[in-house]
Amino acid sequence: MKTSRAPGRVSLPRALSKLGVASRSQAIRLIERGAVSVNRKVESNPHRWIDLKRDRIELKDQVPERPAFRYLLLNKPPGVVTTISDERGRKTVFNLLAAKGEGISPVGRLDKESSGLLLFTNDHQFANLLTSPESGIPKTYLASLDRPIGEKDLLGLARGLDIEIKGITHRTKPAQVSQVLPGRVEISITEGKNRQIRRMFGSLGYEVVALQRISVGPLKLGDMREGESRELSIEEVQRLRDAVRPLRSGRKKPGIGRR
Repeated sequence: MKTSRAPGRVSLPRALSKLGVASRSQAIRLIERGAVSVNRKVESNPHRWIDLKRDRIELKDQVPERPAFRYLLLNKPPGVVTTISDERGRKTVFNLLAAKGEGISPVGRLDKESSGLLLFTNDHQFANLLTSPESGIPKTYLASLDRPIGEKDLLGLARGLDIEIKGITHRTKPAQVSQVLPGRVEISITEGKNRQIRRMFGSLGYEVVALQRISVGPLKLGDMREGESRELSIEEVQRLRDAVRPLRSGRKKPGIGRR
């Protein structure tokens, strides 16, 4: 019996919750009293990890239906937090989505003051692939700085530099960088450490006064208004799926671009 977490797996109580069968606390009680079966065997361990796409879950004589996968894009405004609820009463992305947000979760995060492309889905295996450091999916941002940036600093961003997170120094991977206007930089990274873009510019002495994510892999924000959301097209989902396949040779090398 597997009880440890692995990519694409969720706990049995969380699975029952996502399938709309019961809340997590109710699911734990159902499991402990032997009312839940996995692959036709009664499962009494609430710490069991399962794969929603492969494992068969039954509740008494019912088989919970797997919900259809949904993929939704939101243009997150600044000042909104990426969480279901906030103890300080701040507006959340789910306040913006309202009924559209039922049953889906954000793929990664944007910090409170950042804006732009934020993807949501209930396809958790796919979400894990998109956010995995091994995927190499580029995320592109427009950063507005407090002053014009120099060529030497652009080169440092492109090559990778040291940033500090909770007292630990991390070396960033090479990035694609281009100066759009003096003090405005387009930057693509393939990792997603906490507030990484802001820390990268901060390590060079710049303050990011505005930060917008404009793309994730082939998925573009386009001309969506702030706060607007929409479902992805079948073609967009397929292009994202193609992008998370094993990396092929010939990937564009990081460096400084020109506008």
